[in-house]
Amino acid sequence: MKKVLMTIVLIMGFAIFLGGCGNKESGSVNGVNYPLTITDSTGSQVTIEKEPKKVVSFSPVVTETVTAIGKKNVLVGRTSFCDYPPSVESIPVVGNLTTRNMELVAGAEPDVVLASAFVDEGTKEQLKQLGIPLVVTYSSESFNGAYDDIEMIGKVLNGKDKSKEVIDGMKSKVSSVETKVKETGNKPSVYYVLGFIKGDFTATGETFINEMITMAGGTNIAADGTRWSYNKESLIEKNPDILILNNMAGTIDDLKNTEGYKDLDAVKNNKVYLIDSNLINRAGPRLALGLEALAAIIHPEIFSK
Repeated sequence: MKKVLMTIVLIMGFAIFLGGCGNKESGSVNGVNYPLTITDSTGSQVTIEKEPKKVVSFSPVVTETVTAIGKKNVLVGRTSFCDYPPSVESIPVVGNLTTRNMELVAGAEPDVVLASAFVDEGTKEQLKQLGIPLVVTYSSESFNGAYDDIEMIGKVLNGKDKSKEVIDGMKSKVSSVETKVKETGNKPSVYYVLGFIKGDFTATGETFINEMITMAGGTNIAADGTRWSYNKESLIEKNPDILILNNMAGTIDDLKNTEGYKDLDAVKNNKVYLIDSNLINRAGPRLALGLEALAAIIHPEIFSK
């Protein structure tokens, strides 16, 4: 559990990259021009010579996105953490979130590797030597950054129409949630528990999860924190109305019996809730569902109607 948690924290806390997109026109395939040159989220210019027919994913977010835009058939490799949708479990595993078996990657003969941050320089160099393009899609630490990433993957894989459909669906869900939240002027104080066993980890002010809590009609007490960690003394002092526990962090019973948490009003008032971490931590096609799940916890008086 500690290893998984720390991996999540490292991934979530990775440096923010900003980037744009461009393309070099040549032969057109259903509206997408190949060779295609884009600027990925790290600022690197990457050229895709032809429409990718084989893709290796280094990220659960990428795997979900590729599948959501109807391109699951091109996936020839994934990480062991890529578990959604369940149908992707038939795709060969080439590594985990931080370590990849480059022999397996090379053997899959991908036209492109897609990642969402946390790709070490050694892996980048090996892919370069193998002549395999790497596209990193992690455009910003914001909710809207998820739209940019989905759009970029759609462009790379010649799935722009479907990616737009996914994005439009997400925006419709977000609009519905925000409209309902406006019905109440109440903004309960919230603390999102990313980890509590080996340190106190949460969604601090610079994270997209902090933004989601606000969008869901809550007030994040850890908005003044940074780098995904928080001072337990401040947590006790601010005494949030609601605790939302990442389901990968531990159990509600364990949290309720942990020093510093057990005396909080949220625990005494039985306002401790478990949430599917993959809906919140993965900034991909299901992020709007994660927002709705947060809002339903923070404002059950609205979303239970």
